[in-house]
Amino acid sequence: DALGKATITESQINDGSTDNCSIDKITLDKTTFDCSNIGVNTVTLTIIDKNGNSASGTAVVIVEDLIAPNVTPKNITVQLDVTGKAEIVPALINNGSTDNCSIDKITLDKTTFDCTNIGANNVTLTVTDVNGNSVSKVAVVTIEDKIAPIIVTQDITVELDTTGNLIINESQIDNGSTDNCKIATRVLDKTTFDCTNIGINTITLTVTDTSGNSASKTANLTILPLSIPTFFNTTQSFCVVDNASVGDIEVKETNVKWFSDASSSQPLALNTLLKSQTYYAATSKGNCYSQKVPVTIIVNDAAAPTGNSVQYVCKEKETLITDLITNEQEILWYDRASGGSPLNGFTVLEDKNKYYAAFVGAECESSQRLEVEVIFRYCDVVVHNGISANGDGVNDFFDIEGADTFKDNKLEIFNSWGSLVFETTSYGKVDNQFKGYANKGLGGGNGLLPFGTYYYVFSFTNHDNSRITKKGFLHLNP
Repeated sequence: DALGKATITESQINDGSTDNCSIDKITLDKTTFDCSNIGVNTVTLTIIDKNGNSASGTAVVIVEDLIAPNVTPKNITVQLDVTGKAEIVPALINNGSTDNCSIDKITLDKTTFDCTNIGANNVTLTVTDVNGNSVSKVAVVTIEDKIAPIIVTQDITVELDTTGNLIINESQIDNGSTDNCKIATRVLDKTTFDCTNIGINTITLTVTDTSGNSASKTANLTILPLSIPTFFNTTQSFCVVDNASVGDIEVKETNVKWFSDASSSQPLALNTLLKSQTYYAATSKGNCYSQKVPVTIIVNDAAAPTGNSVQYVCKEKETLITDLITNEQEILWYDRASGGSPLNGFTVLEDKNKYYAAFVGAECESSQRLEVEVIFRYCDVVVHNGISANGDGVNDFFDIEGADTFKDNKLEIFNSWGSLVFETTSYGKVDNQFKGYANKGLGGGNGLLPFGTYYYVFSFTNHDNSRITKKGFLHLNP
């Protein structure tokens, strides 16, 4: 029975015993059994009649246990270990299961768990007694992961980008963090930086696994200062005439800003004209600047050339720009007071035009130029010794080109006999020209002179106050 006991009576064994008279009593040598008697048991049945006569016979009593165990499971919660594993034994689930005899074995259908089993898991507890009776019941094994990730960080050294900013991500700081199961997130407490963060920054990496366990660890983020600009020469010279600006200062880097003093935070415009002073250069990335480097700027200028501001050139011959005179030798000529390109040495001068001379010194060309106005005038006269006195408007008078330039002049004309036939001073005016008519000697006022060859003498005082005399033959033609 449920207590592991069994009782029999004589009537269960007696199968029709008889006596010639009558039976007084029937007895069994064993009427109670327990789990130790399971199986075949031989019992003796004794019959005693009224007269005291007795006889015995044996029988077989087979004791069986057909009652299954009473299974009592319990739900449990189990933590995964550092390897992400957990193992249970039946005793953890068995909560006092019993049997009327004795339990042979207790088993579970699942005893090992890993990260894939986190949460509630149904397991079956099976209890089998020594007689082969078994019963199974389900229990819930709740698997939990309470182990935080193991964080491994690394310090890094970086530079700001070209905008003066920096963005980092978790992979740059995480140096192989692990978890017994699986990492869900990696988060940095700060990922964006600018030039205010130059130096060492302590940042925190927080790693959280899929079960919500988290751990944090710090690392050092070192942001390097901007490298200073470099130069071939920190003393540089320029010329005033070149109108050099801040952008003309030679520096090896391109991302450089210039300042007028070491404490200034306002960079100069690149078109700021240079002066002789110290400027300060800083490498820039966005609004970030490196340490400033002083650069000495020297702006040189040559003295302006000297000379006559009005210069006369000979009208009767072609004169070039190189014929103009200054007190200095190294001269460049321009057609404007500033700027422009130097004129070619073969430039032909023009009357009443202004030209500008710059002196080329040992280092620079002068920024100030000497203005020279060119005035054309005759330096000598040109005699055209043919006259056709026919009134056709061509060669109608004795043309001494440039004569009116020299007011102090005198013309004398002689015939072939040496007689003076024409004489005048201040020759060259329209009303004072020789047109083939005599004003001296016997022919004076008597009409056109005979055609033929005459002799002239023309004298004048030139610009150097020297008296010049021109002589030659004059041909009077019809």
